Amino acid sequence: MEWLTFALLALVATMVVFVPGAALAYGLGLRRMLLWAFAPAAGVGALAVTATALGLVGVAWSPLTAVAGAALLAIAAWVIALVLKAPDRTPAVRARRWVIPAMIVGALAGAVRMAMIIGEPDNVSQTNDATFHLNALRYIADTSSASSLDVLGTTGSSGFYPAAWHAVASLTMQLTGADVATAANATSLAIAGPIWTVSLAGLVWATTHSGRVTAVAALLAPTLFAFPFHMLDFGVLYPYALALAILPGVVAVLVGSGGGTPEGQGSRSGALRAALRTTLVSLVGLAALGLSQPSALLVWVLAAVAWGLVRICAPWGTLPTRQRLWRAIACAALVAGAGVVWLAMVAISSDNLWPAVRNLPDAAARMLVNGSVGAGPSIVLSVFAIIGFVIALRIARLRWLALFGVALALLVVVAQSVQNDTVRMLLSPWYADPRRFTAMMPLVVIPFAAIGVVALMRWERWRNARAGVLAGLAIVLLVYVETVAWAVINPIEHRYGETEVSYLSADERALLDDLDQFVEPDARIIGNPSAGAAFGYGLSGADVVPRTWAMPGGNDFRVLADELVDLNTDADVCPAVRALGVEYVLDFGESDEGPGKWDMPGMTGFVDGDGFDLVVERGAASLWRITGCD
Repeated sequence: MEWLTFALLALVATMVVFVPGAALAYGLGLRRMLLWAFAPAAGVGALAVTATALGLVGVAWSPLTAVAGAALLAIAAWVIALVLKAPDRTPAVRARRWVIPAMIVGALAGAVRMAMIIGEPDNVSQTNDATFHLNALRYIADTSSASSLDVLGTTGSSGFYPAAWHAVASLTMQLTGADVATAANATSLAIAGPIWTVSLAGLVWATTHSGRVTAVAALLAPTLFAFPFHMLDFGVLYPYALALAILPGVVAVLVGSGGGTPEGQGSRSGALRAALRTTLVSLVGLAALGLSQPSALLVWVLAAVAWGLVRICAPWGTLPTRQRLWRAIACAALVAGAGVVWLAMVAISSDNLWPAVRNLPDAAARMLVNGSVGAGPSIVLSVFAIIGFVIALRIARLRWLALFGVALALLVVVAQSVQNDTVRMLLSPWYADPRRFTAMMPLVVIPFAAIGVVALMRWERWRNARAGVLAGLAIVLLVYVETVAWAVINPIEHRYGETEVSYLSADERALLDDLDQFVEPDARIIGNPSAGAAFGYGLSGADVVPRTWAMPGGNDFRVLADELVDLNTDADVCPAVRALGVEYVLDFGESDEGPGKWDMPGMTGFVDGDGFDLVVERGAASLWRITGCD
């Protein structure tokens, strides 16, 4: 029953995205597969924009106001599309009957794989960033604002923070009554399953115009660990995972905008109206990406440049000299514009960068076999991806995808192997994190592999179409078998539940779950955030500080971190206690060494100190009232 309930929660999280998204996409004039491909991006964008707008006017964020805001956006989109009267240019696709069953299977497989990684529905992601994200969900529930301009209030800060993921997860929490951890996990299942699968399938549909290739891509969508699973395990990078999951649908709209109308057909006014609608839809998609994780905008820029260069320059050899000149200028302007956008993103990005992790040959080899992360390489999938890449180079309609793939592959290899400071600064929108770049590769590897598999299915030496289909299904099954085999042979330790390096032990989690029962509603509790106390606010609703794993600024906290246990012998402690307004302290022992872990000797050992009264303990975890400063 627990897992059945969790599955229903994941379904709710999926509907939170798809229902408003489908309405907005329909209002924008999209039909058939492009509608469903764009629905996740449209839904995320509608919710994030609505949440921010409601925050600005002081209206509470709730399922009712979210629906009202999304409905208004859908109506506005319908009116604009009606005025434009743009012709429907959705590509005509062969073998459509294969697509829906394949998307269902791929979505279910992705959700199941993510559920296996999580382990239990209410497990907490034992990672640095999870503290902020879970606390932000609690903060949204307390303040009734999921605005990207308000969510930093979780930590007492202000400014912009992309809160689209938080809007989706908080609605899931409100609609189901789930706790913050379970709502976050249900949202992860929605991302890893239907959102990623449908969005990616839509991109393949718009690019290849083939139902078979689309169906194979949908079936292969959950087979690479690099995305979406690694981003929802390592980190944990909820916003980035959501942004990359909806990205294919945004690219699909651009690529498929004129897919049903051959070059030279249709009126000039019709082409202009279609271009305007494509621009409008793309802007909605870009808003969704920017409010999810802005670095994903640059991935879209790479895809758009690849598509634009191939579309502009492909007929180069058949054009007169004057047209060649204008197209050369257009290509140069496109690349220059992308460069300006990239540098602008670099200028506003953090200079706290990750180092390179491999040498060049190792990085290139792992990229080719998709073995940079996870239990092992994906040999079968990689072989067919290489075949599909070669095919894409030879077919004009697919050539942009090949160029996009080359660009992503170069970024991955550079991010993993080049330590030059200037180069790494150019990668700062992703913190120069090799893992975030590796997560981009499935955007092209899965489509290439699907193209390669279908090429085998159409091999002239098959006796009939049924034999080709069986061969294709056998290849897909073999990819699944290899994925499972690596997981059995070389199991990796996931970041959910208690491990040797996790933040929360079972005792600490049990104490935090019940913490609000032992303190007054307005009481403030302090603790070592890197020993697990940073999860306190999100899991309990009690005012536990700090609310992120990072060391807070200011001397008062530093004094307590080093000397709180010596309250009766250190004159600096009580002024710091009063300045921070803390009344209780969590003793979760000493923090382990490692990234994001801080040694705070003043926040443990109270059993041997004076000025502290034991309130409750759960095994090795305990809560103490600070009485020595009364």
